[in-house]
Amino acid sequence: MASRLELNREDNPLCSRNCNKETRQNKTENDLCISVKSAKDNLPVRCVGAWAEEKIYLLYQYFGIFAGGMKYKWKLNYIEICSGPGRCINRSSGQEFDGTAISILQHKCFEHINRAIFYDYNDTVVDTLNQRIQSLGLSHKAIAKHGDYNNPTSISNDLSQFSNDCLNLILIDPTDCSVPFSLLESIASCMPKFDLIINIATNTDFNRNIPMAFSDPNRAEKYIRFLGSDNFFNSRRNQALCDSKDYVTLRTYFRETYKKSLQRIGFNHFDYTPIRNLYDILFATSSSKGIEFWKKATKEIDASGQRSLLFE
Repeated sequence: MASRLELNREDNPLCSRNCNKETRQNKTENDLCISVKSAKDNLPVRCVGAWAEEKIYLLYQYFGIFAGGMKYKWKLNYIEICSGPGRCINRSSGQEFDGTAISILQHKCFEHINRAIFYDYNDTVVDTLNQRIQSLGLSHKAIAKHGDYNNPTSISNDLSQFSNDCLNLILIDPTDCSVPFSLLESIASCMPKFDLIINIATNTDFNRNIPMAFSDPNRAEKYIRFLGSDNFFNSRRNQALCDSKDYVTLRTYFRETYKKSLQRIGFNHFDYTPIRNLYDILFATSSSKGIEFWKKATKEIDASGQRSLLFE
């Protein structure tokens, strides 16, 4: 039986639409709109660009294959870091829709999940998402919690509750390259089996700051923490590429450096999926079956951006 992602779209007449950057800064707080509530449930919504739906489609596609394919082999858990409130609003169209968390919770394969935990550092986001989880009648198996990725052990200590007979899917969805690699090291130390999906702001945050990061050690520190290594900035080759403004090649080496750090903690299969020309979705797994599932999921997304969004 096939299922299709609908995202529960609904026009919000109160949205100003097409706000410029300065206006958005005045009307949002931590990306939450402070002037508009959801037309669906009167709870806070996150202001996003149109491309946000593409990430949700990709995650939804993979989740169905992952949970459907592994349901009889493992006890499955889903973890999301930087979860958001569960409902978004397209800043251009004024149309709101379900975010990643609510989309996963409403997937037909969510019934195969043992436990789902959603972390965010913003207490308003956590409270809002818990209200939405409760409205779906899923509080018995899903919860939103306060979690700051800059304090990795606060999250990893919580995740240590899962036993070694679990297979876990983790989505990390920041807006920039500020998630320290120590978070993944900390999680890997207590959770031996997990597949990782992470949003890497290659063409936005990193691309904008390449020249400053190579000239200013303080600027570089953020990306060193993200990569888990200072090798990228110590490379004469990379410095030369920066001097010649070959940022395309530098972005490639940036991705490769991150992959090498992931290999140190046990990952050996990788794939990148670009979301327009803004950021990359990186999938990492230690399982050949995992990368097979990911390839199957991304195959449904063709060059024109059209998606069948159909699941076995």
